[in-house]
Amino acid sequence: MGYCSVLELYILVCMKRLEAKEQNSYNFNSVMKAEYKGIHEAYQTSDYYVRNVCLRAFEHLVQRELIGFMDNRGNNQPIEFRAVKLLISSHELYQGLKSYRSCPAILRKLVDQ
Repeated sequence: MGYCSVLELYILVCMKRLEAKEQNSYNFNSVMKAEYKGIHEAYQTSDYYVRNVCLRAFEHLVQRELIGFMDNRGNNQPIEFRAVKLLISSHELYQGLKSYRSCPAILRKLVDQ
């Protein structure tokens, strides 16, 4: 998985949680509204970033091929509206969180749920 920022880890964990809820189709906007904001509100985390910073982290995850687009049909759509999927397994995500020393404990807890 390589090095990821804390924000990138949050996004990956949010996507994994959406998949665990059997939500098979989601995009940047739904990840931010459905999971990221909810986690921040529920756990009062200090790791809360503004939308444009989150979007840059999301784009970085696409470039690193940790997440990918569901299809090529939306090429002319803005990235935040295109459907995406995780390209790493639950095990890879969990191992990445475990090996990252400064990973917020809340992320490991959320992946275990």
